[in-house]
Amino acid sequence: MSAGPEESAPPLSPDEVTAAARFALGPGEAGWLVGGCLRDELLGLPVRDVDIVVDGAAEPFSRNLAERLGGAVFASSDAFGTWRLVLGDMHVDVAPLRARAAAPAAGPPDPATRGARLEADLRARDFTVDAMARPLDGEELVDPLSGLDDLAARRLRLCSASALDDDPLRVVRLARLARRFDLLPDTAATAAALRAAAGLAAVSGERLRDELSAVLATGDAAAAFRDLAVWGALAVILPELDDLRGVEQNPYHHLDVFEHTLEALTYVRGVVVQLGGVGHLTPPSEAGLPAVPPLVPVSWAVLLHDIGKPAARKVDEEGRVLFWHHDEIGREMATAIASRLRMSNRFAAYLGTLIRQHLRLGFLVREQPLTRRALARYRRDVSPWVFESVVVSLCDRLATRGEKTSPASMARHYRVARSVWTAVGKAPAPQMLSGAEVMELLGLEPGVAVGQALDVLEEEVEAGEIATTAEARAFLQDWWGEREDVDAERSPERPGED
Repeated sequence: MSAGPEESAPPLSPDEVTAAARFALGPGEAGWLVGGCLRDELLGLPVRDVDIVVDGAAEPFSRNLAERLGGAVFASSDAFGTWRLVLGDMHVDVAPLRARAAAPAAGPPDPATRGARLEADLRARDFTVDAMARPLDGEELVDPLSGLDDLAARRLRLCSASALDDDPLRVVRLARLARRFDLLPDTAATAAALRAAAGLAAVSGERLRDELSAVLATGDAAAAFRDLAVWGALAVILPELDDLRGVEQNPYHHLDVFEHTLEALTYVRGVVVQLGGVGHLTPPSEAGLPAVPPLVPVSWAVLLHDIGKPAARKVDEEGRVLFWHHDEIGREMATAIASRLRMSNRFAAYLGTLIRQHLRLGFLVREQPLTRRALARYRRDVSPWVFESVVVSLCDRLATRGEKTSPASMARHYRVARSVWTAVGKAPAPQMLSGAEVMELLGLEPGVAVGQALDVLEEEVEAGEIATTAEARAFLQDWWGEREDVDAERSPERPGED
């Protein structure tokens, strides 16, 4: 039996991982901490993930370390021989030195050869601030490309002129690291990004999904997406988002659709906090996007909420800019994006629901005072992502401040959002009748009508109009009888008529 939350061991520190890793090495082997964990430590930031390279066999080292620390271990890449340990909220990634992986030696090398291998490994990395290493058994920093100086100067430099061409996904990583750590890419890095952006078309959907999710986890994701647009990378990896640039809106908006979207993204964290905190968000694994920070799934929904606007945009005879049905168009586009980026069906449904319903809360502003039935209908339409739907709507509204938008209307929207989140049912209404019982009661075959009957019954139950099975059966019989009467009135082939 697994331990409950109160029995969980406290998270391991990088020092504890390092100490265990020293004893996990085999005879004649050596290992180093590398990359982001050193960068974060030098910046005084918490270290959440650890990267280790070994001059030795990565698999037995990884299994030995996992046994010492009590974590799970699995191969994360057959091509590069890398392994991942999962230690609660911490990941430890283990890789062999690249030179050794390419040409493994029969025995332990001399110190000069080992040093040359390590330096070659570091020079093959992406950015100098990630090209530092520290021995598992010592404190001396190995820094062949002056990454420490670049870190102090808040500068982001490439390890080599071909670093981004070698792996175009590093273009996205360049934008993420620059905004995450407030580092300024030098002119060579930005020129390389412009040159390598087209190569992103060959990067797998899974890798793009993970890197874009990492961008959304940064504190300044909006600026990172703006960088990607300028470099021509956004048009390759998320053309639906890039197409929002320059799409002008009506006087209720102060920005074009692209800048409106990026501004909405900046409000996610604050809105979640104001509504009660991340504890109300659906856990990423339940939303269908596991292994990301809590705000990332809803940030994806905010990022894509208006992607249907370019296709929907119309200007009527009076010169008004209209975006009819952009929510439905956006839902269909988000489904295609989820497929392209190898997102789960669950997360595709999450995105589709939040994008399709992102205007619903605004409609409720016009229905004051809200009835229990209106709240029930809203919950059913956005279920099970009620909290997220309120967050998306508020972020959208806060980024809409055109000349025709009054502070009073903004305040009303905010009040309704808080009221809805407070009053709406957080759990589905109890099911009074099953689908089979509905079919037997109404004499129906499996089909759309059964689902419609269950929906209207659920609404009545949540609105407090029905409390017993007998009431549910009576209601459905009346509802079905009225529906049949209406259908008969509409039928062009009623008896006795030509």
